[in-house]
Amino acid sequence: MRRLNGIDADMLYGETPSSHLHVSALLILDPSTAPQGFGIDEWRRLVASEVRNLPPLRERLLEVPFGIDRPLWIDDPHFDLDRHIRHVAVPAPGGDRELAALIGDLSGYKLDRSGPLWEMWFIEGLKDDRVAVFVKVHHACADGMAGAMMLARLFVSEPRPAPDDPLPAPHSEVESLPSQLELFARGLGSLALQPLRVARTLGTTALSLRKALNRPRSRSGSSPALPFQAPRTKLNGPITPHRCFSFSEVPLPDVNAVRKAFDVTVNDVVLAVCAGALRRTLDANGELPDRPLIAAVPVSVRSGEEFSGFGNVVSGLFVSLATDIDDPVERLRAVARGARSAKDLHASGIEDAVMEWASVPRPAAVALAVRLFSSLHITERLPPIFNLLISNVPGPPNPLYAAGARLEACYPMGPLIDQIALNVSVLSYVDSVGFGFLACPEIIPEPWAIAEGIGASLEELVSAAERMG
Repeated sequence: MRRLNGIDADMLYGETPSSHLHVSALLILDPSTAPQGFGIDEWRRLVASEVRNLPPLRERLLEVPFGIDRPLWIDDPHFDLDRHIRHVAVPAPGGDRELAALIGDLSGYKLDRSGPLWEMWFIEGLKDDRVAVFVKVHHACADGMAGAMMLARLFVSEPRPAPDDPLPAPHSEVESLPSQLELFARGLGSLALQPLRVARTLGTTALSLRKALNRPRSRSGSSPALPFQAPRTKLNGPITPHRCFSFSEVPLPDVNAVRKAFDVTVNDVVLAVCAGALRRTLDANGELPDRPLIAAVPVSVRSGEEFSGFGNVVSGLFVSLATDIDDPVERLRAVARGARSAKDLHASGIEDAVMEWASVPRPAAVALAVRLFSSLHITERLPPIFNLLISNVPGPPNPLYAAGARLEACYPMGPLIDQIALNVSVLSYVDSVGFGFLACPEIIPEPWAIAEGIGASLEELVSAAERMG
């Protein structure tokens, strides 16, 4: 039994009827490499063999009465693997569009909180006899880095068959649970300490703000993007529970060629490629704003010791995408300067204050505030905090196999939040970079236009890099 940390609890209480806070991934696999065949039975045996080693797959929530303290994770005494692994087929002809439409539908509802907060869909009917697995895990269980680490436990570097007799799920040892009265008493004890925590956090915040204000000028020579500087665009409107999805892929060697030619980072190139695709799409529809789009970019703040754990250890940056600049090379350089400036601000200690505030127990207050803001549509009257989310997680450089089936591609997905109708999630794998685009169809009915602009945006930069060489 363990208590959720502050950010994990916020992921639970930040959900609204329209905002489903789970992270997901679409895995495309080639069964032809599996020595003993690959179907849902093999996938189920593989997952069963790792359930004991992955606490988020077998734990459910235990709420504290009246929400006076953060919930706890406990082993689910009624855990049933078949409840979490589903089987479905993509409609004919089984192409990318049909698969993406199915993923959008499966993304459009919340996970059941009465059991462990995850599910997997084994998908057949794809072209070329491939199969897919769609994975959903609640953000309270894992951030992007931890989610990638969980999935990595199911893969190996060679085509090895699934276990014949996996260990059973841990049904036998039922954890002794505290009574509702004990939980309430513990919650009251935590509340009694809250003034001390708030006082300590106020002190940390004051020190962080003073450090940030007195920091040297950014190495980039530009000011960082800040909340509420974003222009209001079609990307920012009241979202519904519905979701649509698209995906694309570009060669990693091309990304690295651009990185080397212009002396920037891989993340700078990813952000600039997204900026180019968004500029192209908005401009084609006559909706390109005069001011640059602002992206929120999650950043892992895990130390080496924390990396083996789950949950959320994450902060974030605000980065200008320079979508007001027409020239792709100048746009890339502006994005790189903005990202460096954001990192300098992040390093000033602001993230320490954010993490401190996240540790202050306030689940009931967070839940009430989120519901109030959502029901009163307050955010619709304010400038957007930012325009979209873009996350980039480095993936494995070598081919991976699950029960013998080769992983061909992986497309990650992050959640949508109120007034933010587009999430772009990026993951590198072997020699390619996969982009997943999750959107609200009432606001962005055709996310494929953005996905198809990724390749064209990168090609502009590759051509510029070749001209320099």
